Order: sequence, then C-alpha cells, then structure tokens
Amino acid sequence: MSTTYELSAEQKYRFDLQGYIVLEGHYDASAIEELHAGIDELQAIPVEHEAYSKLGVASYARAAAMNDPQHPVWNGDHRIDRVHPETGTVGRVDHALCGTDKFDLIVRDPILKAIHTTLAGGDVFISATYFIEKVGPVKGGGLHNGGFPFDRDIYYAYDHTNQRFACSSTKSVVILSDMTKIESGPFAAIPGSHKANFACPFDMSDASENPMAVPVFAAPGDVIIFSEGMTHNAFPVTDHSTRRSVFFCYMPAIGRNNLPDHRMSIYPDHVLERLPDQAELLTSPGYI
Repeated sequence: MSTTYELSAEQKYRFDLQGYIVLEGHYDASAIEELHAGIDELQAIPVEHEAYSKLGVASYARAAAMNDPQHPVWNGDHRIDRVHPETGTVGRVDHALCGTDKFDLIVRDPILKAIHTTLAGGDVFISATYFIEKVGPVKGGGLHNGGFPFDRDIYYAYDHTNQRFACSSTKSVVILSDMTKIESGPFAAIPGSHKANFACPFDMSDASENPMAVPVFAAPGDVIIFSEGMTHNAFPVTDHSTRRSVFFCYMPAIGRNNLPDHRMSIYPDHVLERLPDQAELLTSPGYI
C-alpha cells in the first residue's frame, strides 16, 4: 500500500459538497478476513465489568456502565438491535483497539492517516474505535448530527484563508458485509447536512422514513469517509443478512477534547507497547 496519498480535486469537491466520499475496494480479502476475526475476538470477551475494565475496552453504554459494576448492561440489558439473536454476543464494543490487535492494520493505514490529516487540516489522533454488527431483520439507527445546532466537537469547516479543511471530527467506516442493496441496511446520509443552518424537519428516528436520507451503497473492503457533522446512521436491515462494519474516528491533535463517555485520553500501556510506531496517532498531545 502506498505511503503517500493526496485527495483528488474530485474527492475534495465531493467531500465538501456531500460530507462523505467512498474509497472503493480499499481493503482486500485477507484484510477483510482479519477484521472479521477482530470482531469475533471482541465478541468473545465476557461482557462483565471486570473483564472490560482490565483490558480497557468499554460497553457501548460507555461511561455509565464503566463507572458502575452493577449497571444493568453487565446483566444482559442490551439494545435488541445490538445483540446477536442466536449467540447472544453483543453488536458493539468501544475502544476496540484495547481488545484485539486485528484492527491494527487500520491504525497503520497510511492512506487513511493522510486523508484524515488533510480533512483535519493538521495532525490527528484516533479518538474512537469500535465495530457495529446488526443481524437482520432489525431496525436502523436514528439519524443524528448535522450542521445545526453547531457542535464544536464534530463540526465541518473549511479554512479559506489557508485553503485547507479544518474538520473537528471525521470517521472511516470499513465495510465488511455486502451493503450494495437497500435490504442489507447500508450507511445512511443526508448529503450536505454538515453545512446545514437549520434542523432537519423530517423524521430522524428512521432513515427509511426520512425523504432527505440516501443510502450509501458499499461492498466489503470499501471505506466510507465522512464528516461526523453530517447527519447519518444506517437503513434498516430487512433481509436475514449479518451487517458488519468497523468505525475509526479521527480528531485534530491540537485542542483535543476527549469526552469521558466516548473518547479516550490515552490508550492503555498494552496498546502503546503493541503499536509503538503509531504513538503519534494514539498519544499526540497537541499544544500544551
């Protein structure tokens, strides 16, 4: 894989206009297999407070569950769309790098690093890593985010003075399942909403009920890169397929603001020892 990468004029235009771009066929079959194995490893971790705390992974209930060993999530109180109906395994584990090394190939991906650095307008750090698995038929997620109201942690911006992007949060979604048809629950986006000056007046609870939402069809190995300020989520899975994807969030190293219920201030020692060559992405302190 090339160690240098520059967004094309078309990619820059599409990202500015839509709020997202798609890298088609970015990962090959062996990488896809590795990432599936990583999800399997994360799902094999006992969903109990002690096990999660020891590794540094987190329940998708995040702060509330991580701070409370008696939280209902440790007794199986999970969202129905985040539990495998046959195996009972959970469909999301936050801070995934702490629970598997199978996602390290994304950390070390020079193309993704170059793209997110470009979109941030400077050095970045990886602020969140997780997977989402949904087993159909199951509902889609509620649409969220957008240009209004302004959120300083996720906003989209372009610095006209220096002619560079200045986004506060961008994500890579690595597609691991066939999402080339609407039945399989593809990524949902409201193109252009990252620059909206008004709240969306339509149904935000279900992308399939919102006339502004469009499916972003993608195949295994594709990567959807988007501004977290864009209104997004996923369409319902209406067939019996299993929908898997891995999410990596990148934020500017300067002025980092790690929220205790979502971002990590620093990764545990065992992650830093495993990825010493990527310290700048995992520990970059920005300006002091």
